[in-house]
Amino acid sequence: MGTWDIIFISCIGLGFLFAIVLMFVDHSHALTGGLESPVLQPVCVVSAITAFGACGFLLHRFTLLSITSVVLLSAGSGLLLAAVGYFIWIRPMKNAENSTGYSLTQLEGQLGEVVTTIPAKGYGEIIITMLSGTSNQIASSQDQVMIPQGSRVIVVKVEDHVLQVIPFE
Repeated sequence: MGTWDIIFISCIGLGFLFAIVLMFVDHSHALTGGLESPVLQPVCVVSAITAFGACGFLLHRFTLLSITSVVLLSAGSGLLLAAVGYFIWIRPMKNAENSTGYSLTQLEGQLGEVVTTIPAKGYGEIIITMLSGTSNQIASSQDQVMIPQGSRVIVVKVEDHVLQVIPFE
């Protein structure tokens, strides 16, 4: 086994190990420093290194091409695979990222329906329909009036994790 075979196999092994490490690391920031560059995406780097090693090994072993041609073709294949992977898989996934998490303060101004009657001085429960689903929340009457079950309300503000609501007519 020649020096170039060892280099190519090492690239395959390095790519494989890097892929395993990426499974356990938050690769969105840890390995890129938070930079949003296609060149620095860890998955692209893994793809390029592994493809370089695999193409280089196969071309070197099973063709009569010069080592310069093998290295250039392998590097081109690695870069091409990384670019295709970025534009077909990574970039669309980044654009599709959506979180169902929200802050209670984001509920201010939202309409809801009373599920459990809200007494004048006390707590009840409302349900708010959002894009990500429905959310049941503890609520109290801001005007200190009873709001019966089934009434529509609007969230005015949030205090101590309790939604302050008023009837919506």
